Amino acid sequence: MTKMLKVNYPSVTDLSLESSIMYQQQGIDTIQLIAKYETVVKMVERMGLSVTTPNKNTPLTEAIEKIEEQKESKKRLKREAFKPCSEMVKLSKGKSLSNYMIISRNTPLLFEVAGHHKKAKDTFCMITFAGLHQPSKKIESEAMKHISKILKRKTFKLYSLDVAIDTKDYRNITHNRKGAFKDNLNPYSKGGVISKGSSLYINEIDHESINRILYYDKYLKQTKHHKQGGINANLRSWKRLEITLTFDVTKKQNKGFINYIESINFIDDLYEVEAVAGLAGIKNYDNDFLVYQLNSLIDNRFMNNHESKEQFNSVQSLERFNFSDFRRYLLPI
Repeated sequence: MTKMLKVNYPSVTDLSLESSIMYQQQGIDTIQLIAKYETVVKMVERMGLSVTTPNKNTPLTEAIEKIEEQKESKKRLKREAFKPCSEMVKLSKGKSLSNYMIISRNTPLLFEVAGHHKKAKDTFCMITFAGLHQPSKKIESEAMKHISKILKRKTFKLYSLDVAIDTKDYRNITHNRKGAFKDNLNPYSKGGVISKGSSLYINEIDHESINRILYYDKYLKQTKHHKQGGINANLRSWKRLEITLTFDVTKKQNKGFINYIESINFIDDLYEVEAVAGLAGIKNYDNDFLVYQLNSLIDNRFMNNHESKEQFNSVQSLERFNFSDFRRYLLPI
């Protein structure tokens, strides 16, 4: 039975940034794929794009640091020749994180994948699309068109997804909440909770799919760390729960992003995400944005209509989608 979509956003007549924040909405914020580097470069060139080196003017620093933070424990030959490095592909003219594709190379994970397939250690790369669920920022439809094409490649193995849920929480996230967070998130928190700034992390989780749980102050991150102006002070209660799902890229059953989200495994994982959210005190959130997001990624022709070309995650586009007949994808939950 398909869950009825509930509208949880303002009408198109109220377009202020404050009202465009979609509280109690679930969406996919980050997607990571593993693919052969040469294949990725050729595909990028066929799309009329180019692979370049990131510079300080791009919003990629934090995302790249997170990818490259893996430490190489093994002693390898030519270590200096295989240092972690990242490249980027500009998907559209927009300046937000979502308008870039990050290509990372020479990480321990990629060496392990190469070893499994008996390939040269620099054969594979990691593709990262980040910032896909950012209600306060624009995602250009041109970027979504390119992302959709890449996600449809079955040979690009799905490595991880960050499922994000935006919520209201009037309490500050500090070290004082660490103990209660650990108790509430049991049994996921048996490995402990890390408190850092306005964030609470659970990194050591004994679970088949869930690799990390993060709860943080989204308003504070947007205003201070990202220096994003124009966010109304009334949004001080904006918090976000992010749950990272990871997958074995060496399994033959792993046939990429589209195959996964159309499988029963995705539904099972969403129920697991719901269980985690419930323990964190987040209940009754909606899937409006997630359904809209997945339909746009699966069948990007929907985004090619004149009204939706300006940006992907606008309040207007989401409202038009909910009142349209277009339903390539439904969530059976």
